[in-house]
Amino acid sequence: MSEAISTQFVVGAYAAVPADPEPRDEFYRLLAAESWVTGLELPFPGDLVEDASGVSARLVPGWTSALTLIPGTMQRVSADPSFGLASGDDSGRRAALDFVERARRGVLDLADACGRPAVGTVLVHSAPTGRASADAFRRSLDDLRGRDWAGALLAIEHCDRFDPARACEKGFLSLDTELAVAREVGVGVHLNWGRSCLDDRDPEAPLDHVRATAAAGLLVGLVFSGASGLPTRYGEAWCDGHLPLSSDEPASEMTASHVAACAAAARTSPVLRYLGAKACVPSELTPAERVALVRRIYLATQPS
Repeated sequence: MSEAISTQFVVGAYAAVPADPEPRDEFYRLLAAESWVTGLELPFPGDLVEDASGVSARLVPGWTSALTLIPGTMQRVSADPSFGLASGDDSGRRAALDFVERARRGVLDLADACGRPAVGTVLVHSAPTGRASADAFRRSLDDLRGRDWAGALLAIEHCDRFDPARACEKGFLSLDTELAVAREVGVGVHLNWGRSCLDDRDPEAPLDHVRATAAAGLLVGLVFSGASGLPTRYGEAWCDGHLPLSSDEPASEMTASHVAACAAAARTSPVLRYLGAKACVPSELTPAERVALVRRIYLATQPS
């Protein structure tokens, strides 16, 4: 196995950003001053749709960010259960391809606004819920790989798999199926600690996922975001609530030791591009306290 490239660290700042403009700007200024931050995990749709120049202003020169399509994907699945890149329904799959094309144009617009490629990885998903087809997903990814992404790599962001025996948060394809598709098509795989935890409702599951994906030579990114089997201020039990570390939210299953073990396993991937953190925060925290909460996740990823 070849040596992994230098690992960057991206922050899903949109989960922790203050609601009001002035503290929001301060939060982004403080985050930009942190030497360990090398990019953002950007949501799509979001500001990128209408204000690429505004997004570019938040990005430090030299940062390389990731773009996740999960917010828009779930909005559309809620409105149309056949929507998704893995849909066996032709109209649902075409609608998803059109949605991803709009994201691609956003990536190009951001590159123009920054004067350089600013997005290194674009995260796509094996929707729809409960009816995803590996073959349909493969065909969609084959199509998308042939488009101009301003140098960005497409990667499958794994979410909890469909299980007819219980309620699902996302209910997409299993990790094993996604790994097989990724290998065949030639794209990477991105993991989120909390979403892997939800997959089996087990805090040990993320480490298994990281090891399997790294061993397959497909793990390009790992973002740490917590989950809980109990209701919390962040949502119901086993929701995709982006909880912080257990030191900041005692009900969170994501402990510093879990983060450390997964980060170490991730670094064995020959294609790892970045680690990251995405955590919701209590609304009363100041911008500096929000940055400190995210920093604690970063510190847990660092070798002792």
